[in-house]
Amino acid sequence: MPERLAPVSSPTEYFMNKHLLTKLLALAFVGFLQTTEAATLNLKFSDDTNIRSFAKGSIFDVNVYINNVADLAGFDFDLTYNSTNLSAQLLSSGSIFGTDTESLANSITPGSGATLGKIHFAEMLSGSVATGLNISEPTLLGTVKFQAINVSAGNSLSIIPDPIYTPAQLLFLSDGSGPATTITGATVHVTAAPAAVPLPASVFLFVPALLGIFGFGKKPN
Repeated sequence: MPERLAPVSSPTEYFMNKHLLTKLLALAFVGFLQTTEAATLNLKFSDDTNIRSFAKGSIFDVNVYINNVADLAGFDFDLTYNSTNLSAQLLSSGSIFGTDTESLANSITPGSGATLGKIHFAEMLSGSVATGLNISEPTLLGTVKFQAINVSAGNSLSIIPDPIYTPAQLLFLSDGSGPATTITGATVHVTAAPAAVPLPASVFLFVPALLGIFGFGKKPN
């Protein structure tokens, strides 16, 4: 599991140290590529909604999508959840940067009591790449697999900035700055598991009847 990033005073410090000269050269083009629409991070279930009900014991996926950002060089955020009612099983990367993806954090920390569970997810372009990605349609960042463990309504899944950054930011452009970002979370309602259906009494009479038909109940002469 990747080590957690050491605290930094500014998000620019981390990215500029890895991409100094080549990233600075790319800045001349950032102003022309940058969209006026805010970047977005969305949580959605497999049916493309962000509010769903699941039976206790069931397993389901939550997808993290990004959209409307130019020159994206990395991201770093926490996804929080109620670990009393939900259990995070696995975080799978969408490898948005392809073969140039560098994983910085991919970890799940269950909460305790009133403390929320936390999923730390961070990736960036490798140091050999000069410019970031231009994303103009919903693109998968990653998928979290959850299990519903206790009946409860209104369990929130939220994306928040990782607290190591001052000022707080979620996305990083090639110069280390962060675009304005709109976040849409998700809500999980955990319902009771379907009750087991008891076998009717007639079933217990059916098997002996079959044995009689096929002669298993006959005594040898």
